[in-house]
Amino acid sequence: MTDHPGPWWRRRVGRFITYWPTCLPGIRFLARGSLTHLTPPRGAGAHRATAARAAARLALDELGRGIAGKHLPEELECAQQRLTLAVSPWHNPDGHPNLWLRARLTLLLPQQDADRAQRHQNALREVELQLAQDQLRRRELARAVCTDRESARLWWLEKHLDDLPTLNWETFKDTIRPLAATSVTERTQAEQLTHTLLYVWEQLDDVPGRQARFTATARTLFEQMGWADRFPWPSPSGDLESVAASPTTVPFVTEDEQ
Repeated sequence: MTDHPGPWWRRRVGRFITYWPTCLPGIRFLARGSLTHLTPPRGAGAHRATAARAAARLALDELGRGIAGKHLPEELECAQQRLTLAVSPWHNPDGHPNLWLRARLTLLLPQQDADRAQRHQNALREVELQLAQDQLRRRELARAVCTDRESARLWWLEKHLDDLPTLNWETFKDTIRPLAATSVTERTQAEQLTHTLLYVWEQLDDVPGRQARFTATARTLFEQMGWADRFPWPSPSGDLESVAASPTTVPFVTEDEQ
């Protein structure tokens, strides 16, 4: 096996024209130009020459498809340069140890395929624009509605300023208000209450029996207010006995008993 093509008198040049697909389905490049390959030595027979020509065309077609199929229609110039670098020098295709070939090809995008590619680009830009608008709308909704409840109320009122009879605060309460975050003031108040309750619970834990008395008193308050199912503290075992036995127990007094 040699590392260079054979003598010039064994070279045959033929026209080459075919379509190669782009990476966009349904749109193709047109490749046309010349293909030069080496024929077998004299005396090998006409069938050997025909087989060499077929092998050269198949090898060039496989190489060209691999390059064209990686490019979009608008990347015609890039595909052309890559193809030129690949097929212009003499080369020996894999699987064909005795075959040498080179080609001079021009890639084109036929008008019909160019029109299809343009329609695809227009549709793609329209989708991208719609997605950008949707994203902007979501950001605006998050800024105007989800910041805090006061901003959400103002946003709802502003949307109905031109038609106040349609203003429905029940709909706002059910659909919009749950999306709104609590304001800084509301968060601060909730945090203060949480810290206060945690402090109380820690203080009660220092003296035996005080936690049980506090739990029993708080449970009575929740029951009187109708919140028995929302009582947040567990029931320590024996807290009723501790409350009854403690001399410092303060009975809970309702408004009706005062």
